[in-house]
Amino acid sequence: MNRNLLPPDDSWESDAVWKLLDQVPSRVAGPCFAADAVRAARLAGPPRAWWQRLVAPMPLAGLAGATAALVMAVIALTPAPTRSADPMALNSDEAFAGIQELAEVEVLSAAVDNLDEFTDPELVCLIGF
Repeated sequence: MNRNLLPPDDSWESDAVWKLLDQVPSRVAGPCFAADAVRAARLAGPPRAWWQRLVAPMPLAGLAGATAALVMAVIALTPAPTRSADPMALNSDEAFAGIQELAEVEVLSAAVDNLDEFTDPELVCLIGF
């Protein structure tokens, strides 16, 4: 049972990738390579903790947008409160009369501010005579 699984020419040393790597000329590191590597490591600073990455500006903006969308969905999907049968509530005719009176007062006050823009018959119609 002691047999050679790979023939000698198929060993890992004769692999095509290793043959290509053998053809590449070697490079020598420059005289300041170690100093440059240490400087780059110092400038990068210590790695941030998981909680610092969590509270970074971009995740907070996404969290704020998701919260706003959730609030808008809750507001849109909540049913409007039902009106109770209150005997003291105004009926629609009384409510319309109050709105009509308020509108007439606003039109008259606007007419007083701009009297030159109205003719005499228009002012008489506004007053209601």
